[in-house]
Amino acid sequence: MMNGQSYPIRLPVEWYTKNPVGKHPEISGITGKKIVIVIDKKFSFFEKIIVKLFRGPKTLERPLDDMNSLFWELMDGTRTFDEICDIMDNTFHERIAPVSERLEASLTNFINLNLAVLVEKKVHSS
Repeated sequence: MMNGQSYPIRLPVEWYTKNPVGKHPEISGITGKKIVIVIDKKFSFFEKIIVKLFRGPKTLERPLDDMNSLFWELMDGTRTFDEICDIMDNTFHERIAPVSERLEASLTNFINLNLAVLVEKKVHSS
């Protein structure tokens, strides 16, 4: 079980939003749009040749569902894990129950994919 007073923060990876706008709280900077994370593929020498020969994609686009999209937007380092759980619970109600367990699983997945970290101090927004 993680410390609810820690701050989840997304790492600097390429991502973008796309429509449609889903259910979301009225918080500045939160769009409610679906998030797509762009991940650079890592190739061996031989794989690079094959990709170039067949004009294969060099990136992988990972679309998130509506709940993980909102979670991603909220993980800016200014809210604790517990605060994010409250926002998500108030937004999605029984759809996300049990909220802390579901968000912990999502955060663990983001961390394992090197897309997010958990820090002990608040990141100051500018």
